[in-house]
Amino acid sequence: MFHVWRESLNKDLQEMENWYYKLIIICKSDDTVDFSFPEKSFKKINVNLLVSEGLLPVSKEQYPLVVDDLFMNTLNDRNCFYYLQHINILFDPQLKIHPIRLFENLSKTYKLVVEWPGKFHNDKLIYAKYGHPEYFTCSDYEGKIYCV
Repeated sequence: MFHVWRESLNKDLQEMENWYYKLIIICKSDDTVDFSFPEKSFKKINVNLLVSEGLLPVSKEQYPLVVDDLFMNTLNDRNCFYYLQHINILFDPQLKIHPIRLFENLSKTYKLVVEWPGKFHNDKLIYAKYGHPEYFTCSDYEGKIYCV
């Protein structure tokens, strides 16, 4: 089973340059799945670290205005594949952003592979449990989803 999705993913990564939304979302079934890329071809970005450090000097009212800039200042190579991990901070209601729309917008220019910290169920990306302040669900998305 591992080889089937890995081969499909490798094929998509090769073709990704021709996509309008250069976005792949990886939903891991559990934390025991080893999902790694060769360091040469992917630049890993810890989104929690990037955003939390970038927001330190900014007032809470400015958070929604600054998040896009943090990514634009970090993603700077159109030929590189960016592997975005630890994206949980993007669901913080204080940021007032839609994580999927952020990734879609960035993926028009940059090749993104996003490690989704939630579930993919009934064609919906889900983060957190219903009723939680960070609960998020999205059934309207671009790009490809891989459940591994």
